[in-house]
Amino acid sequence: MPGDSWKDKTLPALAKLGLTETQLERSVYVIRLNGDYCIDYPTGTSPTVYVGEGNFKQRINAHRHWVKELTELVGKFEFQVCIAVPRVRANLYAYQDAEAAILEQFGNKYGSAPLWNKQFEKRRCAHYEYSAKSINDVIGKRSGSRYEWALRPMSSSEFYPDYARTHRTIANTALWIDR
Repeated sequence: MPGDSWKDKTLPALAKLGLTETQLERSVYVIRLNGDYCIDYPTGTSPTVYVGEGNFKQRINAHRHWVKELTELVGKFEFQVCIAVPRVRANLYAYQDAEAAILEQFGNKYGSAPLWNKQFEKRRCAHYEYSAKSINDVIGKRSGSRYEWALRPMSSSEFYPDYARTHRTIANTALWIDR
């Protein structure tokens, strides 16, 4: 839940999954809407609103400002957070490449970066391979999901500039705006 505290709710939930704070210092995560809403992207709908990397404890707290704005828009809702802690021998930055790979696949599938991502990251290790199915399971609609609404910011929204910034092509953006 957006108001959950790190110490009382988030950390114990992560500990149940076998994750430690130290592991979370080099993590990659996907924040998804959990419920009746998803986001309407140029070439499809997805509950994914953000893909990030880094120290999860610090980063998740930094996201609270836009959570409040979304709550004002759609009311009370829940998030789902998917976390991975990729490790590769002699590569401390594998988690950054994993984030870039997830963003790349998201962009290819949905025509832009997730709602609150301002840019696509560059792959650091292009020879690393990731399971397309696993990434799709994290970024896309899951079996049994039934969304009632697909949200899209309009040009008058403060979310719109970041949302439109990463659309893949001018042609897609023009089609997207005109529909």
